[in-house]
Amino acid sequence: MKSLADKLLPPDFRNELQRILDQNNAYRAARKKGVCSAHTQYDRALIIRMAFAQLWDMGVRLPSPRNLGNRHVFMLMERWDQEGVTVKVLHTRISYLRTFARWIGKDGMVKDIRDYLPGKDLTRRVAAKVNRAWEANGVIAQEVIARARALDERLALMLSMQDAFALRMKEAIEMRPAYCLVESGKVLEIYEGTKGGRLRRVDIDSDYKRETFEWARRLAAAGRGGRIRWPNRTWKQARAHYYYLLRKLGVTKTDLGVTSHGLRHGYSQEKYQDLTGLPPPIVGVDPKLVDPDAHRDASTQISRDLGHSRLQATTSYYGSHGHALRKKK
Repeated sequence: MKSLADKLLPPDFRNELQRILDQNNAYRAARKKGVCSAHTQYDRALIIRMAFAQLWDMGVRLPSPRNLGNRHVFMLMERWDQEGVTVKVLHTRISYLRTFARWIGKDGMVKDIRDYLPGKDLTRRVAAKVNRAWEANGVIAQEVIARARALDERLALMLSMQDAFALRMKEAIEMRPAYCLVESGKVLEIYEGTKGGRLRRVDIDSDYKRETFEWARRLAAAGRGGRIRWPNRTWKQARAHYYYLLRKLGVTKTDLGVTSHGLRHGYSQEKYQDLTGLPPPIVGVDPKLVDPDAHRDASTQISRDLGHSRLQATTSYYGSHGHALRKKK
């Protein structure tokens, strides 16, 4: 299926845009310091191509991608706001346009997002307001995994790995269990399919985790390549098959009201309660009962288990106590 850019942009324009992407897109936005993840490269290229296609659709016939100007950014931001694009996505898109401007020698051209949409509340709210954990939505993980096993054993294993170790979907599909056991079998090392290629370790500290990992090791050893994914499928094919089976199983927002990513939310909330002895903030616990040091230590451990580099990212999984835990002067 052709994208909007393929349909609207002239071949010469597309080719020049692709050359700019090929020269720059592999690098991080901050002055080419390091290589960014494949996901970021894909997403950034997609948004930049879409932006030029939408400008073309609005009658702006730029002779070259290098002719992008600030008034064009105004037009795009107004269109996206009218289309109901969320604040979080607007921030991401303006960031990609700012990066592109730097690539074409126009560093500083793209202004702050508030300059384009004055009067609009553009605050990004990171802390979770809706509980996406399965149990909080009345879905019992083990019951769904049992039904998944009857449908497809590898899907059931992937869900179990996400439930037991807080794996992302790609991490569960791409894992090679034979190479992941370290520290005398006490720690699972996760490196395949991780976000940004960041390696992390999760303790194997329960019977459930040990049994799930042994299941993974047995099933992966029975297939070609030693991965958990289906032996006869590439990564992209496996991802499509994974979501196809989830739809058959009813694991969607429309049917059960949850997605497989909600298993990571459940892991973080259970871990928080285990480490602090109190329910997570999203449940509504009184902040006065929370020990700030215990909260900080738990957040640090959970952030490591989830594979996030920022401590604040954990609030999107189990909520925030707001300013209640700030130490008084």
